[in-house]
Amino acid sequence: MGYYMKGDEAVAAAKNSSDGITFEEMYMKNRNLMMFTAMKILNNFADAEDCVSEAFFRAAKIFPKISRMECPKLTSLLVIIVRNAALDKYRANKRVVAVEAPDEETGTFCTDSYSFDSVQSAIAQLKDEYRDVLTLRFVYGYSVKEITEILNISADNAYKRIQRAKTELGKILENGGGTYE
Repeated sequence: MGYYMKGDEAVAAAKNSSDGITFEEMYMKNRNLMMFTAMKILNNFADAEDCVSEAFFRAAKIFPKISRMECPKLTSLLVIIVRNAALDKYRANKRVVAVEAPDEETGTFCTDSYSFDSVQSAIAQLKDEYRDVLTLRFVYGYSVKEITEILNISADNAYKRIQRAKTELGKILENGGGTYE
């Protein structure tokens, strides 16, 4: 919404932030971890560098909002962004064929009460793409539009991932927190 800018405007705003961390500080503190994350997925230095650059460009678009985040939250957000950029690159290189799971009966999301630890453990068992959308939506409070911008996916894809993540999380919790297959 008001947090998104195009091209040079985003970079200029990122350089001139006075309310929180500067873009340069964010870059210096997180570039090595982001490079490590991209390399882990791609095993190619040049592609990993491209993904880190793409991730920082995506972060620059939302920099006014994220510049005031606490360091651990900002770092985890940047890791999510670079992981998704690396996966996009990986798919673009035709190293993996993206296969979507067939639609299942969604049913209703389980509304029983669970301990915080059991929910946290269940979320940790989700696929990265499901864990990422749940984290962005319900921990960081991003709108679906913002999630589409961060993850570089369509709105329909974002809604579907959130729906599938909730369904999968419900199944894991119903199964007693054990791995659901």
